[in-house]
Amino acid sequence: MILNHSAPDIMFEAGVENDHCNRCGNKDRTLFYTYYSEYHKRDITYCLFCITLGRSDSVTPLYGYPTVRARDNIDYRLEFELNEIQKSASARLTEAIKQRHNLMLYAVTGAGKTEITFEGIKYARRNGLNVAFVSPRIDVVKEVYLRLAEAFKGVRIDLMYSGVKSVFTNMFTVCTVHQLFNYKDHYDVIIIDEVDAFPLPEEPLLMETIQRAAAADGSIILMTATPAAPMKKMAGKDNIVTIARRYHGHDLAVPKVIFHNAEKYINKNRMPKKLESLLDTIVNNQRRVLVFFPDIKMMQRAKAVLENKYPRMESVYSGDAERFEKVQRMRDGELDILLTTTILERGVTFSYLDVIVVDAHRFDSAGLIQISGRVGRKPKDPTGNIWLLTVFNTTDIRRTIKVIRDFNRGRTAL
Repeated sequence: MILNHSAPDIMFEAGVENDHCNRCGNKDRTLFYTYYSEYHKRDITYCLFCITLGRSDSVTPLYGYPTVRARDNIDYRLEFELNEIQKSASARLTEAIKQRHNLMLYAVTGAGKTEITFEGIKYARRNGLNVAFVSPRIDVVKEVYLRLAEAFKGVRIDLMYSGVKSVFTNMFTVCTVHQLFNYKDHYDVIIIDEVDAFPLPEEPLLMETIQRAAAADGSIILMTATPAAPMKKMAGKDNIVTIARRYHGHDLAVPKVIFHNAEKYINKNRMPKKLESLLDTIVNNQRRVLVFFPDIKMMQRAKAVLENKYPRMESVYSGDAERFEKVQRMRDGELDILLTTTILERGVTFSYLDVIVVDAHRFDSAGLIQISGRVGRKPKDPTGNIWLLTVFNTTDIRRTIKVIRDFNRGRTAL
């Protein structure tokens, strides 16, 4: 079932009934709002959880279409051949889709997770199964869409995220998780990239939304470099595929810890000396750098300090209206330095990149592992540098370094 306000058929007599939203599944009473309507001469309740997709309330029916399935004789083209480890993972994933069970792909950043899904997607669409490739982050969704469109040339792929208006086939979809509110028992295969990314772990209702959007006998493929316990349980211990090396075979870069109180300098509108030294080295070596900050205010203060010396520099954060344009400028080589919050900790790839984390003691290990994974992703530049500027060492910093070293030794712990 696909919910759509312009559809001809009534799927539910009202969007909200008995403190339950028929669109998103919300049952939390604190996430409903009730007011008295003079027009209807009665109380009206609407759901706050899915309000960004339009109002679901107690007086308006939900319209929709029945699910349609159709075979599509699609194929894909890769610029490189999968290695033996990737081929094995691809076969396991395709078999999970055939057998209609869930699977987790636990792989280091840069292992080629997206490309590993291609054979499974091909099988699904050739057999008339509806496929959704989803992520919590718009940045990741856009990046994945570009890679899928490049590989599956000429294939109709729907791209959905907040604000996009288009006509969709709803058979091969790339979207943010929230877009799945409008689907019930529709997708036979749902691939979740970056399943550990905010807000999925913090919003149990979003995982319920994914399960509601999946067909009763569908497959949910969970992909991550930093798996959480609920996700492992959802896949089942016998359905976890681990890849401990990147597709180009090189080791992951191990972060270097530098003890430095950069924030003290920034708060005094002074250039942090160790940060300046690192930036000079990177720019002189004709490389580029992502500089991560724990919050927007600190990043903006740092930009004010740094921008006079480094003109080829920009900053981005989640609410930046020009975020995607700035990221593209970084890809195009127009910028040397991009200051960022954790919004770019995943889902973006740049060549000849180094990474600096300012106030690393304020980051958790899952974030630091993802951030570290930004470097060395390309075969032509398989290594890079990661510097953690920190006031003191932390358990999360130590765990990050241990996990990365374990991956390099072929050891993984779940």
